[in-house]
Amino acid sequence: MPADTEGSQIAFRFGLNKTGGMRGPPLVTSRQLKGDQEARKRFEEAAFEALSRCFPMRITPAFGAILGESPIRLRLVNTPPTAAYQINNNITIFAPR
Repeated sequence: MPADTEGSQIAFRFGLNKTGGMRGPPLVTSRQLKGDQEARKRFEEAAFEALSRCFPMRITPAFGAILGESPIRLRLVNTPPTAAYQINNNITIFAPR
C-alpha cells in the first residue's frame, strides 16, 4: 500500500473471458481516495497494477464456460478489515497489516 493512503478504497467491475483474461479494461465504479493529490494518485495506480498482475488467471475449462455470465465486482481498501464490507456481492480485499 502506498504511504499516506489509509482509508482509501477503489471498486472495479469487470468481466473475464473463458481463458481467465479480462474482457476489456476494468471500470472504476467508485473511489474514495485519501491523502494529498500524489498519495491519491499512487493508490489508484497501485490498484490498477494489482489487477494487471492478477490476470489472466488460470481457470478450468468448465469454469471458463460460465465466466461470461456475471460481472465481477472487486473492491480494494486500505482500512482495517471489517465484516460490514462483506454484506453485498462485492469481493473486498483489505490491505495487509
